[in-house]
Amino acid sequence: MELGKLVGDKTILENTNLHTKNFGTVDSGKLVLSSEETLFLIEREKIDIGLSFTEALKKLSRKQRNLAERFSVYRDMRSKGYILKSGLKFGCDFRVYNQNDKHARWLLFVNKDSAKLQWKNFSGMARVANSTKKNVLVAIVDSENSPTYFEISWKKI
Repeated sequence: MELGKLVGDKTILENTNLHTKNFGTVDSGKLVLSSEETLFLIEREKIDIGLSFTEALKKLSRKQRNLAERFSVYRDMRSKGYILKSGLKFGCDFRVYNQNDKHARWLLFVNKDSAKLQWKNFSGMARVANSTKKNVLVAIVDSENSPTYFEISWKKI
């Protein structure tokens, strides 16, 4: 098990090979993990940051909106073999890659099933995805943190 240090909402690891397994980003020779990656690796007992999974989720949730829902989607997609990276630059929750692909297949937006989605939001999602040659994937997470996925794409008629 590798030791990491929680700094804000990121985890910093030194001397690790987790980046070669599609986790985190390298910054100044150190691996920086997102909150979702941190929780995923704690749950799988791959890293230790001095907190249990439940403690880490509680602490990280104070700083981030809908982290529990985003984590449930992250875990589900990783278990299906997809690679997820931050979607911040694209205005979404995650970019989703197939194994060994250099370009994301989807821009993933996570929503609670109790949240209201407006049509103009769908239009914005689709425009960003279309301009980057990706499709939109919307994950609706129910009260049991189980995601259901809907794919949205442009169609010329």
